Amino acid sequence: MARWIGTLNEGSLLRRTLMVIGTFVLGSLTFVGVMSLVLVSIAKAVLPPHDKESATDATEEADSEASASASKTALGKTSRSKRPRPSSPAARESAQNAD
Repeated sequence: MARWIGTLNEGSLLRRTLMVIGTFVLGSLTFVGVMSLVLVSIAKAVLPPHDKESATDATEEADSEASASASKTALGKTSRSKRPRPSSPAARESAQNAD
């Protein structure tokens, strides 16, 4: 084992750099794979099973909540009318003089 570790320091700088980068990439991929497996397993254990009946119920609930929130926002907002602005400075002056 000590001999194998000693051979990792031999060779050109490019070869050693590529070896370190490759080791880092493999380690990162392994870590991400293991963590995703663990998180999916935990999520499956914690969440209830997803069957067709509960899926349709959840969809109906989401639709009713969405329509209720849309009607609330529509009722809560009032549109304000804006005064038309004159396009030219001369029109602005004539509008001010008319008032």
